Amino acid sequence: MGTELAALKKSADIQRMFKEFGIKPIEEIADLFPNKTLIDIGLLIAHRDFDHLLRGLAQGKKFAIVSGRGPSGPLHLGHILLFSLVKHLQDIFNAEVFIPISDDEKFIFGKVPKLEDAEKWAYDNIRYIAALGFDPNKTHIYISSKTTWVYRYALKCARKMTISMIKSALGTTDSHNPGILFYAAVQIAHILQPTFDYNLPVVVPIGLDQDVFMRLARDVAQLLHVMKPASLYVQFLPGPRGEPMSSSKPETALFVNADSKQAWRIIANLFTGGQGSIREQFLKGGNPDVCHVFLWLKHLFFKNKGEIEVYAEMCRSGELICGLDCKPLLHELVMDFLARLRDAAEKVNIEKFLRDSH
Repeated sequence: MGTELAALKKSADIQRMFKEFGIKPIEEIADLFPNKTLIDIGLLIAHRDFDHLLRGLAQGKKFAIVSGRGPSGPLHLGHILLFSLVKHLQDIFNAEVFIPISDDEKFIFGKVPKLEDAEKWAYDNIRYIAALGFDPNKTHIYISSKTTWVYRYALKCARKMTISMIKSALGTTDSHNPGILFYAAVQIAHILQPTFDYNLPVVVPIGLDQDVFMRLARDVAQLLHVMKPASLYVQFLPGPRGEPMSSSKPETALFVNADSKQAWRIIANLFTGGQGSIREQFLKGGNPDVCHVFLWLKHLFFKNKGEIEVYAEMCRSGELICGLDCKPLLHELVMDFLARLRDAAEKVNIEKFLRDSH
């Protein structure tokens, strides 16, 4: 029941954001996608102004994708899903990708005791991100505190902001350190850098809960008389509690360095749409629409809408049992994927990706 109520609340939140903030259902622009996989599997749920970028693309104009990571530990599958989406977008739209690794953010917000700790994790995270298959000729990865233009552009953005704007957007108070206030300008500098340096419009894939920051970035872009960034809204990968995976809450996340037992502990505790007993499941079937195991399979491993529909029907018919079929299958697929990802990460040449660090 808790999951169904959460889904209803989420639906209400989406409708409110559609009405108040100019966010639109992704299905309205599906015809502009040459490949609709991300829409078919439900990973992309909404957008703001992405249709403008796609229409520009049809006229020969390029755009950039910005998606960053704050390094305070290993990546988890939620991060991997997001960057896999970004890589897919790069492939289908031949887009430039910019990935700021925000070590400064994790230090300022107290997620790591020393800046050097964030730097160590930055290189680890970069290897795993690059291992997803990004094109090194079209992918710009940089560590924020080591990149001189970040400070210059943050100053440019900060000049157009007020403390009240930041407090309103981020909920900061006088008890927060001043670096948090300035970091808002740093993150906007990350978002707008492809526009400043390459005259490229930008799209940022985010969760709906992060939209307040996109609205702030768009306000600053307007004051600077540059193109406002567009946004794509992404379905998150739920952990055992139903909330998005979080590095600061290890019990919610399956990390890339997890062993088989750790992975099974997370997967075994995922919410399912199954019945109270195996017999009931055979007789009544399950409900894939509320099942987080099915959501993981759909977003991480199913290749197309046809695969999704076949598996969903097997669930509804009682042919599949959550604990006997679905969870063991998901565990097997996850461990195989992680083994291949770790092997690829070991072979990554980071220097091919560390760009724009000037």
